[in-house]
Amino acid sequence: MFAKSDKPAETKASAPESPPPPKVDRSNQAPSIISADLEITGNLKSDGDIQIDGRVKGDVHSRSVTISQSALIEGSIFGDTVKISGTIRGQVEAPNVTIQKSAHVMGDIIHGTLAIESGARFEGACRRLEKQSASKGSGEPTKAA
Repeated sequence: MFAKSDKPAETKASAPESPPPPKVDRSNQAPSIISADLEITGNLKSDGDIQIDGRVKGDVHSRSVTISQSALIEGSIFGDTVKISGTIRGQVEAPNVTIQKSAHVMGDIIHGTLAIESGARFEGACRRLEKQSASKGSGEPTKAA
């Protein structure tokens, strides 16, 4: 009734691998928001959109980056679209860059298209971006044409 079996003990089978998570359509998602009372020290990276109202001491990599009027960024910004209303101390690299009248940018801008509103303050150099996506960059400056 309770006799030992001559069969060797079976080992537990490993759990089956779970399928990769499905790709998410981010075109209709709200941006990630860094609120005005928040200060972040470190790099930010997102496949979606980021809106920064507070302070960031570090680099920002995202598809779309919006720097609001109250924001201060001390680091580089890499994205596909960058809209600046606040203060940046660092390089901006994106195919599409808009600097609004309340902005103060102290650093170089590497761009595909650049729009600077009257009244904006910009201290740096502008260079045209070669044909590659800035958000996929390694954080190294792109050679200008």
